[in-house]
Amino acid sequence: MNTNALLAAARVPVDLLPWKSPDGLMNAKHILGGAFLFNVCMAGLQRVDDEGYGGYTVMDDCAFEICRHFEAVYHAKGRVLKTGLGLGCFVRMCLTKPEIEHIDVVEIDPDIAEHFGRPFADDPRVTIHVADAFEFPLKGKYWDMVWHDIYEEGNEGLQLQHGKLIKRYADHADLQGAWAFPKFLRRRMRETGLGF
Repeated sequence: MNTNALLAAARVPVDLLPWKSPDGLMNAKHILGGAFLFNVCMAGLQRVDDEGYGGYTVMDDCAFEICRHFEAVYHAKGRVLKTGLGLGCFVRMCLTKPEIEHIDVVEIDPDIAEHFGRPFADDPRVTIHVADAFEFPLKGKYWDMVWHDIYEEGNEGLQLQHGKLIKRYADHADLQGAWAFPKFLRRRMRETGLGF
């Protein structure tokens, strides 16, 4: 796994930015060589202006952020499920691996799915499902690896939400992991053979 190649693959394509959600609450643009997605703050006190500044950063494709997905990309093989499309960085990195058969992505926000899923529209290895990961139908479905990376307002309770997803998908995956999941829980998942 070549780090520089993965970082390059993860980068958001320049033709996807700038972008503003139809409701005006999200805005994505390139700033200082990186892609950033902004949102209004919880109280609505900082609105994202027409230049894309203000609000707070929801996600970005800087090297530090992308490197936090490397372990999951390393373990990805066969059939993969990703909860939360985001900017699509994880999916682009996985598609560089020949051992990837198919990636299912569950994204709750139809605007994110439509815009940032566009580069994958013609790739038969990717299916984007506009659905809530907590309600996505699981009957008859199984994945070799599941990577959870949903968005939670201000990241409040994110680990708890990821824990609930891991429990929900336990009978439908060989391995699971989650972005920013506590180390002691990741270690316990490794010990039981459920995670990496």
